[in-house]
Amino acid sequence: MSQPDESISRDEVRKEFQLERMILFSDAVFAIVITLMAIEIRMPETDVKETGIYSMILFKHLFPVILAYTVSFIFIGSIWYQHLKIFSVLRDYDKGLVVRNLILLFFIGLFPFSATVIGNGRGAPVAMMVYLSVILLCSGAQFVLHHYILFQKPQLWVEKDIHLHFEEYDKKKSALISFIIIIGLILVTLLFIQDPHLQPMAVIWMAVFPLLQKVLKRKKK
Repeated sequence: MSQPDESISRDEVRKEFQLERMILFSDAVFAIVITLMAIEIRMPETDVKETGIYSMILFKHLFPVILAYTVSFIFIGSIWYQHLKIFSVLRDYDKGLVVRNLILLFFIGLFPFSATVIGNGRGAPVAMMVYLSVILLCSGAQFVLHHYILFQKPQLWVEKDIHLHFEEYDKKKSALISFIIIIGLILVTLLFIQDPHLQPMAVIWMAVFPLLQKVLKRKKK
């Protein structure tokens, strides 16, 4: 009677080890992406002799890159935290989980590129839309991963109460819909504003994001 029990125990340990490998691989991708973005923050090369005023001008040119890094770090940190929490409910994995997790990591890997585009584009509309599109793709991929775990594969769960994850799933859904609407508003605004110096002002629509999210939550209730 002990042999079947030992076999089941070894199988559970093997599954836990393989799931742990997936989590460690994901953590490594998150860490590498943040490191690559930090590497992009460097002073422009120039032959001009540096002075105090000139250094201030150079730092002014670095501001878009630093801002993009800061926003990206906060967003990636949030994605990583949500990834950590949702994987805590799992005791097993399948091919669908692996594929969806890899898709999320693929879009996360685009952040160094998008941050560089923002830095070189100085807030140009195309650079802005590239950056916002990467954020949207990451949010969408995370939403799909959570939907798969919570609704399609309950057999992968650890035996525990996960009602809080369903509440967070609803919040993510409202946030994703709000963000899609905001991007649409930014696109429309960019089409109507012809002055390139005023086009970066289209990002002001992001200030409406919290209000729009609250409205969507109330409608659902």
